[in-house]
Amino acid sequence: MQINWRIDGFASPARPAGTVPRNLMGFMDGIANPSVTSAPQLDSLVWVDPSTSREPSWTAGGSYLVVRLIRMFVEFWDRVDIEEQETMIGRRRATGFPLDADSLYATPDYANDPTGDVIPLTAHMRLANPRTPQSASSQILRRAYNYDRGIDQVGDLDMGLIFTCFQQDIGRQFATVQTRLIGEPLIDYISPFGGGYFLALPGVSGPSDYYGRALLA
Repeated sequence: MQINWRIDGFASPARPAGTVPRNLMGFMDGIANPSVTSAPQLDSLVWVDPSTSREPSWTAGGSYLVVRLIRMFVEFWDRVDIEEQETMIGRRRATGFPLDADSLYATPDYANDPTGDVIPLTAHMRLANPRTPQSASSQILRRAYNYDRGIDQVGDLDMGLIFTCFQQDIGRQFATVQTRLIGEPLIDYISPFGGGYFLALPGVSGPSDYYGRALLA
């Protein structure tokens, strides 16, 4: 095997300490995620299960990985009033709290805000995860890293997000989330420019196992 592509990324230290790292727009990134300690959630959202899908048997216990490279127009974004930024995201920039709550991991109460008076219906967090019974199966396990490649040919900052997420089914999860985000206000400040779909192979189960065994054997 030979590496054919890479990009350097980094995670900014959480500010304040003990919270969640921030992206280059200044907002905490990846607050709401499925629990990695909940076996039922991992089984239903992350691990591939060929017995319930058309996937080949060697994918069992693996996970589909999506990588999306997203340039952020940070100079343009920094000219936007903070309150307007917060309504586009749905969270406070300083604390990460949902606009209707007073703690970082609070569940936004969309049922009591049906017309989006507090958290707009077009807010990124509300579109990405509406928290309805119908959207529960489209949750993704996300991991994001910042990148900074200096400046482009016209002197604008070339920086943004290396978005990655793991899921059981790309169509049911990542693609469905992206469909909900079509036309959101944030699209004026970001521009996806690359990435891809991959399968993360199952891990090694013990001394007699080896990486990729189910695929190669």
